[in-house]
Amino acid sequence: MPNYSKMHESSGHLAHLIDLFMFKGAPENHDADHPVTVLVNHGYVAGFAPSRNQPLWSAYRVAHADEAVDYDRPHFYYADERIGESARLSKDTFGKHDGIGYHVGHMVPNEVINVQFGRLAQLETFFMTNMCPQRGSLNTGVWLKLENAIRNIKDTTGQKDHMWVIVGPVFGADPDHIERDDGKMVPIPEAFYCVSVDPFRYPYDTPGAVEIACFLIPQNAPAGSSPSDYLASLSEIEAATKLKFMPGWDATVPRSAPRSPSRSRGAATQVNRLLAQF
Repeated sequence: MPNYSKMHESSGHLAHLIDLFMFKGAPENHDADHPVTVLVNHGYVAGFAPSRNQPLWSAYRVAHADEAVDYDRPHFYYADERIGESARLSKDTFGKHDGIGYHVGHMVPNEVINVQFGRLAQLETFFMTNMCPQRGSLNTGVWLKLENAIRNIKDTTGQKDHMWVIVGPVFGADPDHIERDDGKMVPIPEAFYCVSVDPFRYPYDTPGAVEIACFLIPQNAPAGSSPSDYLASLSEIEAATKLKFMPGWDATVPRSAPRSPSRSRGAATQVNRLLAQF
């Protein structure tokens, strides 16, 4: 199928970083109605859809550090000047729609990029090209629990601590829109997805040597719920988003996610370190 994605001209000199932040390649976008422009930053990569005024995917990589920098949270959001004016969102917040408050929801969280890649990379997570309208109850509830669990991944015996993550919105067939002060109409996602890849044995880039955990979390998810309440399969997320993840793998990639923290692998039991936190 055609891939309706292109590299933004300003990111060409950073294209070599994509493989550092993404496991087995950037997602292929099979949605001809919503082409993706790939924006490479110093700590993450975003697939921005001008027709949606927001990213369809944002990807990052996490590794535990015994010591890490910890810069203060920036005060402001930033319009991304790489994007043409017609699709560029100002730094203004989203406000309310039908009485419901919507946060400027980070897809790649600033906290994890802060400790992994430093100040400039953290500031770049505040570009509006990394943001979606996200209900406040979700942004500070179960979505935050998932972000924190990813950030807290640590080494286990004989296992490296790297984890690759792709997150983004899911839209309904006829989404509601938030009107901005400048008249731009921004569609509201009905849900958000997260795909995590956690290699656990050598060779680390083979399908049988990774744990994949996928989540599909609706905007109205109760704040007290757990990410494990919203486990999904990779196939479900691909169908909902028209994206193909990890295209560098062949058809043997596991497209069903584990439904429990551990599963038997012959004589051994493999623990999914992300699910084990819930």
